[in-house]
Amino acid sequence: MSDTSNLKSTLREYNEDGQLYLVGGAISAIISWVLIPLFGLLAVFCGYKLYDEEEKVVSSGLMASVGAIGLLMWLAYLATMV
Repeated sequence: MSDTSNLKSTLREYNEDGQLYLVGGAISAIISWVLIPLFGLLAVFCGYKLYDEEEKVVSSGLMASVGAIGLLMWLAYLATMV
């Protein structure tokens, strides 16, 4: 039980100014364009949380839109394959 609380406290300290959402969202946005398009959902989520909690408009909007475009391009590709 103390391991999970220790992990939560470590993540809260690291995410004090939204760095966890920023780094995780940027990495997942890049992965959504290069390898696995479903990571775009994670980029959109991180962008939303970054905007909601830290009110960083530009970085959160850019991250969410890059992830969403990667996901939507993949869905469009799948739709044309039918």
